[in-house]
Amino acid sequence: MTIPMIDQRQRKPALPPEASDYAKDRSEAVGEAVRRWAVRSGFTRVSDRDKIWAVWQRLLGPEAAHTGLERLANRGKNAGVASFIVDSSALLSELRNFRKEELLEALRREVKTYFVQDIKFRLEKKPPPKPARR
Repeated sequence: MTIPMIDQRQRKPALPPEASDYAKDRSEAVGEAVRRWAVRSGFTRVSDRDKIWAVWQRLLGPEAAHTGLERLANRGKNAGVASFIVDSSALLSELRNFRKEELLEALRREVKTYFVQDIKFRLEKKPPPKPARR
């Protein structure tokens, strides 16, 4: 059993201090506290896949709409290989034969967390749109 403290001047029981009585200068918005927690916990970390895709889109511009990042190999004989699918044979030929080295160097330079050793391309045609019913 706890005996309340008595303030000798007023002869009233003294109340324990509230949380708001401490460090008023350290108060912050709840959103800011949640944001700091998310950063510290790693929830806001961008994945290697997202970084590579963002750089890829910037490098190719509108042509990136005809490609997709299929996979990033982390282990085995294909470790460090970024595989892309391309829906146009003309674009596939351009990327494989003329722009591969340029794109590989740019990915290595701009994505520091994942070392891209090689880029592979695969043709995968998108299915034609279904005709509208009448």
